[in-house]
Amino acid sequence: MFQNDDHASFQAAEALKNLVPFMKVDSLIDLIAVGNEFCHLALASSPSLSAPVAAALAEQGTREVRLVLLLNKDISIPVASLIELLAQSNADAAVMLALEERNETDLSLWKALLSARLHWITARSDQANAQETRVITLLWSSPISVRRHYINALMTLKQITPQLLFSTFRAGAREIAVALLAKASALPSQVIDHALTTKNPELIRSIARKAGLADILADDLIDAIDAMDDHLSGDQKIAA
Repeated sequence: MFQNDDHASFQAAEALKNLVPFMKVDSLIDLIAVGNEFCHLALASSPSLSAPVAAALAEQGTREVRLVLLLNKDISIPVASLIELLAQSNADAAVMLALEERNETDLSLWKALLSARLHWITARSDQANAQETRVITLLWSSPISVRRHYINALMTLKQITPQLLFSTFRAGAREIAVALLAKASALPSQVIDHALTTKNPELIRSIARKAGLADILADDLIDAIDAMDDHLSGDQKIAA
């Protein structure tokens, strides 16, 4: 049915798409095993695809089929299948973006995405760049909704380190610095922002302790905040 003329295959696949809600899961999985690209694309774009069928398609489909599947936000795809798909993609930028845009909540997926994204950045940047620089690059280039998941993954992996915090401030990435320090200290971002604006040493030291920084590092944090302000002031003078 799906092996010969492309036009006939396309028409048959479109008809199949309308039949998906009425077909048994086992029948659809068997169809994936014998169907061609048109069949797989039709299934991948169906809003009625069940999770087991989506998992089978993620395993057997081509890159194009997998992208259509990921972009189909009407369906549920098992997290294990998403992680395996990511692993097989070899840090494919389009696949990573499609996964990010699904806005899944499972932390294990975001930890896998974090690793893949950093690998992608490393392959395309100066090898002398520190890991902290790559993390800042990732967070700065991510939409806020995606950034939040990456920060959660960093926190779980215990990668919101003093060095990352200091590097973020010194790079002048205030928005990222606030988000990281808020996560590490479990305080609202408004509290962090107020502390940075007022530059109250005691408040900053209190936040630093809540973030797990030793007292000796609190002064380093204050120095890093000063460096950020100098950096931002310099940017403003250049812009003027």
